[in-house]
Amino acid sequence: MTHVSATDLLDELDDKQGNAVEVLDEDSLTVEIARHTAGEATPKNPHTEDELYYVVSGSGKIRVGDDVHSVESGDTVFVEQGLEHDFFDIGEDLVTLIVFADSSNPTSYSMRE
Repeated sequence: MTHVSATDLLDELDDKQGNAVEVLDEDSLTVEIARHTAGEATPKNPHTEDELYYVVSGSGKIRVGDDVHSVESGDTVFVEQGLEHDFFDIGEDLVTLIVFADSSNPTSYSMRE
């Protein structure tokens, strides 16, 4: 069993560069928590594994391939491996829990240009 405090992880984000910190790294999945500040946009970054985003707090928009959706606290977004995706028009700081499924290389950005 693994127990992790989201509050502690968000505090850790305050103390480091970057916007994500790893929560869990197991053979079958990897989990991260990320924060994107209001007004910023994230780069388009396809990955080599499927991803699930759960919006913990905040609001903004996500683009997955050619689809655009508004997101807010409580929303879930599935992104198939290889699809470009990004958050933008972030109105309130956006905190997401990200699950990378079947990941043999959990931080793989090998498909990113």
